[in-house]
Amino acid sequence: MTGANNEGSAVPLVEHIPLDPLHWTYSGEGNANMLFSYSGIEPELHGWMLRFLKCPRADVDPAIAADNRQRIIEQANAKKLQERVLYTTKVIGSLVGDEYILPQRQVAVTRPFLCQLSAAAEQYRPKRRLDRQIDVDQVTAVLTQSLHYIPATQDTNTHSVTIEIKPKWGFLPKSQFITDEMAVSKSVCYFCLKQHSQADANQERVYCSLDLFSGDQTRVEQALDRLALSNLCKLRVFIDGHSMSSDENVLDTSQIPEWSSLKKVMAEIVAIDQLFPRLKCLQSQLDQFDIEGVFPMFQRALANGHISKLDPSTGEWLHAASEFSKRSNGGGNTKEISDKQAVLEFMMSTTLKDVSVLISLKQWPLSQIEDPQILPEYSVAVIDADIKHIAKVPEYLKKKHALVARYLKTNPDPSKRHQCCE
Repeated sequence: MTGANNEGSAVPLVEHIPLDPLHWTYSGEGNANMLFSYSGIEPELHGWMLRFLKCPRADVDPAIAADNRQRIIEQANAKKLQERVLYTTKVIGSLVGDEYILPQRQVAVTRPFLCQLSAAAEQYRPKRRLDRQIDVDQVTAVLTQSLHYIPATQDTNTHSVTIEIKPKWGFLPKSQFITDEMAVSKSVCYFCLKQHSQADANQERVYCSLDLFSGDQTRVEQALDRLALSNLCKLRVFIDGHSMSSDENVLDTSQIPEWSSLKKVMAEIVAIDQLFPRLKCLQSQLDQFDIEGVFPMFQRALANGHISKLDPSTGEWLHAASEFSKRSNGGGNTKEISDKQAVLEFMMSTTLKDVSVLISLKQWPLSQIEDPQILPEYSVAVIDADIKHIAKVPEYLKKKHALVARYLKTNPDPSKRHQCCE
């Protein structure tokens, strides 16, 4: 196994490199970011991607006349981007391990460059993402290595393969603060609560995120199968850097060379690699109070001026991660945790519940590998480890209450309710 090389984890000065919009190809997007892969001829940029912040379309003003206002926007966006890079590389990297964080560089970008990329990407974007677009007021972007791109061998029968998984929750909460009304959340994982709240949910095809974190290869394989068959948009497959999903993220496994064998190999990697048990442990330990316990702590810390509804500084995040690490390594007392520390830990857990994991194979299929009995060389990395806004704590509580209420309404008979297993 090789983890993600982290030589670039320290935040560098903003680099000024030539960027031609014709050499960058739309690669995909989430709610907060849009990605473009390098498709030009410069060898030093092969295997790199540009990551841009997105904003609601209403926030994009094509004719900003006030220079001062534009300068304020640009400065704010540059600061926001730097904080995101530091949060991912320094805060989350210190928790999951630097080896799982991809190198990141900050590069200067211009408004014309961003506008051209935005226009070129429009025809390839999924309809459900069209309410947001590239923020053309940002003056820097993140240049990050991509595991989607691995140079293929000269043999045209051999390919590089990358799967991207958004695993979600890996544990069942056990907090003493969970009320009797919410007790079902102790036996049904968050992701299953959402799926089983649908009246037409197919019990045989529901994806349980706990299967992916189980360490049992059979359960992991079943989880990958169900993700592939679903429209949950939590599993993507790339062959030689090209997505095998449709515009609406429907995966066509018939187009993937030896999908059955690939699924088994990927399941073995998920089951043996240290990342998934590490994520599970961190999610659980950082969320020891559950949102029901954290919410009153949030209220107290807010009233006492220990936090605000603005996101904490990088220094505050680093301090919280350090205090957590000391405590989890036996150097601190759980009873002494402050309200502010508890809230920040909950927010870091929320980040880890929403990351994506990349697993890449340099050579596929197995039939083209010299010894198919040996697990092929692979790389694993964590992406999308973004800051979750602290002001959303009340919203998390509201969402949980609504989710449990829907589940109980759809599944009124306790004897027939789904039970998750860690």
